[in-house]
Amino acid sequence: MKRILFPIAIFAISFSCKEKKEKVTETKVIETKVADSAQSVVSEEITDEKPRKEDTDYEMVSEKDFKQWKGEYHLDYLDYAGENDGTKLKSKLVLDGPEDGHFYLWYEKPSDTAKLGMHHVYGSFGKADNENTAIKFLPEIVIEGENTGIDLDFFLYNKNNTFYIKSEMIPSEGGVTKELPIQKIK
Repeated sequence: MKRILFPIAIFAISFSCKEKKEKVTETKVIETKVADSAQSVVSEEITDEKPRKEDTDYEMVSEKDFKQWKGEYHLDYLDYAGENDGTKLKSKLVLDGPEDGHFYLWYEKPSDTAKLGMHHVYGSFGKADNENTAIKFLPEIVIEGENTGIDLDFFLYNKNNTFYIKSEMIPSEGGVTKELPIQKIK
């Protein structure tokens, strides 16, 4: 029996060795790089707008550059955010100096001259561009009015001696914030 089992065992071992010899495994070397956290790129959401600056990123407007902005401005505008019942959104700007500006904003119903939702914000101004064609109101203190959660700042533009205001406090049709003509009184 040993004579019969021994050749069968050798045959089985040789057969299993042949199988192992026929199986060839390739090992692929994959090169890995360790990312350096200092060089990692943070993905940002792509928008059509310029990156938003913080109020502290604006350079103060000099007295000389502020002369063209000094004065009083008025805006009488249809309230697109309201019930479209003829209510007017009114705004008054009193700009006395680069560190002394007042922004008043309120609503008036057609049959009433009471100032509803009055906001009075005090602040200073920063340069919005190097050509002195735009300044930004940097709110410092809310003197009157509630915190609505909307930014209380505005941009004032001078395009060929015509002035425009742009503020989230003054929405246009469709809720879009855009430049609106504002009248310079003084």
